[in-house]
Amino acid sequence: MTVTKLPGPTTPAAGRHPWSLRPPLAAPHQQRLAFQRYFLDTVRRERGEWTVGRAKPVFRRFWQSHSYRSTIRRHFNRLVAEGHLIRHGDGTPRIYYTVVPEGEGQ
Repeated sequence: MTVTKLPGPTTPAAGRHPWSLRPPLAAPHQQRLAFQRYFLDTVRRERGEWTVGRAKPVFRRFWQSHSYRSTIRRHFNRLVAEGHLIRHGDGTPRIYYTVVPEGEGQ
């Protein structure tokens, strides 16, 4: 059997896949923090009342995939706990969030 040398780069060494040559992705924690900054900047820039439905396109734009409503609620609640947002409508069917006014938050 003869081996014909093909033009172009050589095959990676055994056990190494071509995708292993790419730089590693950011750790999940770093990705979450980057998204949190992006999401909070978007909420501050656009103002108004934010519901899960209004936030869904922002999540899709960042993650490039579907996000569950429970995931969006978790992000909202984290931002409320950190003092960036105010939760409104407790005890009603419609829950929404607004930005903490300047000087009242952090």
